[in-house]
Amino acid sequence: MIGTGPYNSLREYLTAVEAHGKLIKIDEIDQDAYELTGFMYKLIDKYGWLDAPAVLVEKVKVSGEWMEGPILINQYGMGGHEALVVGVPLDEIDPEDHILNYKKSLQKMLSEMPIEPMKTKEVKASDAPSKEVVLKGDEIDILSFPFIQTNPADNGRFINTGNLITIDPDGGRNVGTYRMQIKGPRKIGISPEKNQDGWKALMAHKEKGASHANVAVVLGSDPIVFAMSSSKTARSGQDELEIAGGFKGESVEVVKCEDSDIMVPANVEMIIEGEIPLDDFEEEGPFGEMYGYMGLPHESTFYMNIKTVTHRKNPIVVNQFTGVTRGFVTSPGEAASVKGFQKFMPELRGFHIPIDHVGFLFISIEKTKPHQALEIAEKFNFLPIGKIVVVVDEDVNIHSTKEVFQTVGARWQPFPGAKTIEDGPGFFLDPSAKNRGKSSRILIDATRQLPEENGPDVYPKLNREHLVEHDPEILELVKEKWGHLI
Repeated sequence: MIGTGPYNSLREYLTAVEAHGKLIKIDEIDQDAYELTGFMYKLIDKYGWLDAPAVLVEKVKVSGEWMEGPILINQYGMGGHEALVVGVPLDEIDPEDHILNYKKSLQKMLSEMPIEPMKTKEVKASDAPSKEVVLKGDEIDILSFPFIQTNPADNGRFINTGNLITIDPDGGRNVGTYRMQIKGPRKIGISPEKNQDGWKALMAHKEKGASHANVAVVLGSDPIVFAMSSSKTARSGQDELEIAGGFKGESVEVVKCEDSDIMVPANVEMIIEGEIPLDDFEEEGPFGEMYGYMGLPHESTFYMNIKTVTHRKNPIVVNQFTGVTRGFVTSPGEAASVKGFQKFMPELRGFHIPIDHVGFLFISIEKTKPHQALEIAEKFNFLPIGKIVVVVDEDVNIHSTKEVFQTVGARWQPFPGAKTIEDGPGFFLDPSAKNRGKSSRILIDATRQLPEENGPDVYPKLNREHLVEHDPEILELVKEKWGHLI
């Protein structure tokens, strides 16, 4: 049996992915011709976002030069990979049912809520894999690593899986994932959006009169640390590394930076240390973002002067094809959100942001009264990313986009089962927004409508319900006898 997580490093996890047989290896590819970008689009076209395997490229052509990798892509794409990360064995009968494996991951996470943060554990530099090679000053050329330009419209090469670690003036640590344009051998852009936690930490230093802030960027984190830094699972003010330790069930090992007292994960592939000037800003971008559209350039954002780089020997460079592939493990964050929201919405049964349909929000409830669905939907108006909010009954699998859309077609009546919110918070990357950070939204009640909601006097059952009621074991029987044919 393949060992399941949680894993203490990206390399441990990659070994499990390869053993599972869902890793495509490419000897060399020409990214100057955008062959890797085209390959990833075709891969997702064929398999979909939850079924596509990971990809490892040994050598890539960048800016006219063949560079040694490896480059790792889509490592968290499969639902089965998600299961491995959180410690769930793949379904023995149907390991390729990635929606099922994702749901098993979520159920495990829900059973372990609430998660108690765990303090980090410091290790010596000599015991930290991320310190195998130390580069300082003129030894550093970040352009010598195979960071790529993902799209022809991007403004150059980007580090797009870097976790920025900042320390606010009161000593609190924040770990966030932001795009970072490579601007020179020892200079990268740092682009948290306004009011993100990384931005708040840097501005707090500026407001206290500091001229610069010491920061670190870690690359190639273990799956849980990367998930915590890429999501909103940790509330503002919480330490993402301590939350990650809680999910992993053991402390995250950290090591002190070379040029500051910042403590960073010890088992990562690379650490980039430096200073961010707080009184000087530069243009940055554009860059292809999560909606699948080209993100706007920033007229004025932070940059970092690199002082030290440490890394493993032959570091793995992780590239996220943002807007093309699934970026990180989501079941821990989803479980934490469900448990948190149930405290003031006890009828809530599920909550899912489908990463392959950015802008949608799926909610399932135990419906007990008329108009309940739209009431619940309105309570999510604070969440910027959900501008199309679909509420369904608890019998609907909200992790199957196909099933949700079929339910909308069968159970939803646009009148009176919809409500439009004219003005509310919007996601800052939404390409349709005239004013970034603002959005209208539509709430869709796709639950079975009661007679008091203008629904039919008798609501018919699903055909599938009749089958399962007649023979509750039929689907398991078919999977056991003929699953190898399906």
